[in-house]
Amino acid sequence: MKKNKNIVFAIIIIILTVAVIIVMALSSANKSVIQTPNSKEISAIMQNKDIIIIDVRTADEYKAAHVEGAVNIPNDEIENRVNYDKNKPIAVYCQTGVRSSEAAKTLEKMGYTKIYDLGGIENFNVDLTTN
Repeated sequence: MKKNKNIVFAIIIIILTVAVIIVMALSSANKSVIQTPNSKEISAIMQNKDIIIIDVRTADEYKAAHVEGAVNIPNDEIENRVNYDKNKPIAVYCQTGVRSSEAAKTLEKMGYTKIYDLGGIENFNVDLTTN
């Protein structure tokens, strides 16, 4: 009888341990470092000189008009060209929000810890430059 109690107890401990591991894995997998600010927050981000702003559109789109102070690193070059401090805040934008979302996910996979996906410039009100 005592042997059966020990087996039941061991099975319960194993089930609880597996459940805890699953919950921990799911909670850490859902913690994204990507933030999607609203239009008011986007204005503050654009003015913050400590945030690296990356225009992930093509070079031609960037030349036509871009956010002042933004660097142009096309979305398909993010992995090869971005080499900043991983704890420094980075903001990404594109034309409509599709490429910025992809770039933000790539940056997250690369280990960056503070990412702002600003979406598309057609969706927020900010002055653009050609300089």
